[in-house]
Amino acid sequence: MGSSMLQRFKSMVSELQSNPAIELTQSTFKPPATAGELDQARETFKLTPAMVDFYSECNGITIKWERATGKEIPEGGLAAGSIDLRPVQEVFGDWEDEIYTDEDDQYAPLHPVDFFVPEACAALYLDGSPDPEVYYHYLGEDMRRMGVNFEGYLELLLKSRGFWYWQRAVAKPPNTKRGLMISIEEQNFRKVMPELFPDFRDSDFKKLS
Repeated sequence: MGSSMLQRFKSMVSELQSNPAIELTQSTFKPPATAGELDQARETFKLTPAMVDFYSECNGITIKWERATGKEIPEGGLAAGSIDLRPVQEVFGDWEDEIYTDEDDQYAPLHPVDFFVPEACAALYLDGSPDPEVYYHYLGEDMRRMGVNFEGYLELLLKSRGFWYWQRAVAKPPNTKRGLMISIEEQNFRKVMPELFPDFRDSDFKKLS
């Protein structure tokens, strides 16, 4: 039997702690979701088996890291990571006035799973699908498909170690007359990750066309 998601995230933390190029600044694992908290979430959505497995082990994870002091940072680049997996009752709760408003409800189907920075998140798009897709969302401005479900997002989160804005490396690019535009965040991610993590495989992060 393979390792659980919780075990894999804890192994990732141990790896970060042993990496001389990394300084781990926060690592918090919340207790398992209670039956009541899972039932509260089910009032909004019938949880998938992957969701039940994850939240039954750990109802939220926060991990933050940065490049160790004294380590060279590429010009114009940032070497840091942030993961903020929210508790299940929050994920499937009401996000009015945080994600959408009465006046503008286009983002109402989004339910943030990972609020990795205050201004952006990765969110489930509840459109009636029994296994909804995760979207990258820059609050109030941008919403793009990532081509993965909840379990797929966690897999990429482990591989990326929560690197700053890695989500932009796989999210469907915005429409532009100039063709495919590669963001600064994506360029930084693909350049810096191999410097920090020798096992990084660029091919694991395929941009959604």
